[in-house]
Parts: sequence; C-alpha cells; structure tokens
Amino acid sequence: MINDIRQLTSKPLGLFGGQKPLGVVGGMGSFATAKFLEVLARKSRAERDQDHIPFICLSAPNIADRSKAIAIGSDAPLRQILERTYWLEKAGCGAIAIPCNTAHLWANEIKGALSVKLIDMVEITRKAIEGSCGSEARNLRSISLGTSASIRNGLYAWPYDGDFGNEYRRNSHHIQHTATKIIDAVKSGNMAYAHNALAALIQSIRSIGFDTIVLGCSELSAICGDLSNDADIIDPIDILADACIDWWATEGRSPPDISAARSQGEKR
Repeated sequence: MINDIRQLTSKPLGLFGGQKPLGVVGGMGSFATAKFLEVLARKSRAERDQDHIPFICLSAPNIADRSKAIAIGSDAPLRQILERTYWLEKAGCGAIAIPCNTAHLWANEIKGALSVKLIDMVEITRKAIEGSCGSEARNLRSISLGTSASIRNGLYAWPYDGDFGNEYRRNSHHIQHTATKIIDAVKSGNMAYAHNALAALIQSIRSIGFDTIVLGCSELSAICGDLSNDADIIDPIDILADACIDWWATEGRSPPDISAARSQGEKR
C-alpha cells in the first residue's frame, strides 16, 4: 500500500483524479491569502468536502515588498512571483490566482510567462464594475484604497482627481495615508484597530459623495467584515473567488464523460 501511495504522489495530478487544480500564489500577505481561501470555500456552495474546488496554495512569504520595489524600479518581486507560478504550473495547476492587488502591476509579464491562465483580479474587477453599472460605469465617482504603488500607478484607474471636487483634493493625502496605515496594521496582526479604522475611513469617504469604494489591497479585504456587503463597496477578493469558481465549473473539472463514467463506476 505504501509503495502505491508513493507512486501516486510522485505525480501530483494523481491526487486530484486527473483534474487540474487551481494554483494560488499566497504570502502577499498571509492574512490576505487566508481571507481569499475562506471566501473561496464559502462561495463554492459545496455540500460535502469532496465538492470543494481543489487547489494548491504556495504561501512562501519571503517575497520582496512590492511597493518598495516598484518605487526604486526593481522587478525582484516579479521574479519571485514567477518562481512560484512556475512551481504551481509544474505541479499540474490549470490556472493561477494571485490574491494580491499590487502584484497585478506585473500582470502582463506574468501572463506572458505562463502556459496556463492567470485569473487577473484587476481585470475581472473592472469588468464586474462595468457589468453592474453598464454605460454609467464611466461616470461613477469611484475611489480605490490601496498601497502607495497601486495608487501611484493607477492600478484601478479612475478620472482625474479634479473631477471629485475640492473636498476630495483637500483630503486625498489623508485618505491614502490612513489606508496605508491600516494595511500595515493588518500585516502586523493588529486586526481590531485595522477594522475600526477602515470603518471610520469609509464613513469619511462616503461623506464626500463617492459612488463606489474599491478595496484595492487584499489586506483591506481581509478585515472589512460585513462592510463588503454594502452596495458601494467593491471587494476584488470576493470577485476573484467568484471568477475562480467560474473557471473551475467551465474549465477546471473533468470533462462530463469522464465524470459520468466515474460516477457510474462508484454506483457499481
């Protein structure tokens, strides 16, 4: 029996019955990764353990700080992210998810380097906003909260700040500085402060009159709690989980004939 198990596990796909699991590049940061996996499990609508989406999560958190690297023009994090995606690809994953918004500043490079699909969190978030708002999406007064790199580089690009009025211009630095402090608090495990500070920040932003608030850093998603249920809050982690479930339903699971044959075999 032990030899049979060794032979099976020498080929990772053998553990998944020939199906290609989802690959997750974690560790950016660890709380954000845990939040994504929790949302993925909760939204899967599985009735038993065996119905959940199979995934391999590689959470090796020694990836260089994304914002600091981008600020000095370094691509060190990209190289480290690619090492992890290659590992997951080699392990047999059929698609890759990266629950880190800032890492998607290198989305084009990652897509170009992979032979499997990158489920692009930023791209699908933009499409989700456009899909829910239709032609009005361009006229939305939207703000993204995130790391300094994602804000400076327009990860979730919106109209010129001047379109938001004087009150936003007066408070924009404070808003983003506070968001950065909240992100740092989550990374250091100060969840109670982070949650309360995020709730207060969102109330302050609402008083300015924004239509949508994008949680453009996964650490913010990790501690937003019930705030993500509010109509004006856009949570990319939530949207990424939905997209991964859609991928599994349409591309990841075994072809119908194989599934049906396996099902018939089990009945016998």
